[in-house]
Amino acid sequence: MKFETARLIQLQALDTEIHQSGASAAALHSEKRCKIIEAMPPEMVTRYERLKSRYQRPVVRLIGGVCEGCRVRMAASTAYRLRTNGSLVTCDHCGRFLYFDGD
Repeated sequence: MKFETARLIQLQALDTEIHQSGASAAALHSEKRCKIIEAMPPEMVTRYERLKSRYQRPVVRLIGGVCEGCRVRMAASTAYRLRTNGSLVTCDHCGRFLYFDGD
């Protein structure tokens, strides 16, 4: 898994934790969140934030060639590219970031 994808997954996990814990957790995790965001390209952060406003989970797995978010099958070439080199790929249908974790 590439660095960018790992950072996106970390950011999503932290945002989920903040959302579930409420305002008290937001103050505790804001510094950690800032460090993750600083390590990411600005355009990726912008896209992540836009997707987060639309979907609860903007980063989802590709399972059996299907986006875990919208359940639409990806093109074989997209799935292959994601599996072989771990490049950052988005779903053609919903736009979420996709990752492959070996399942």
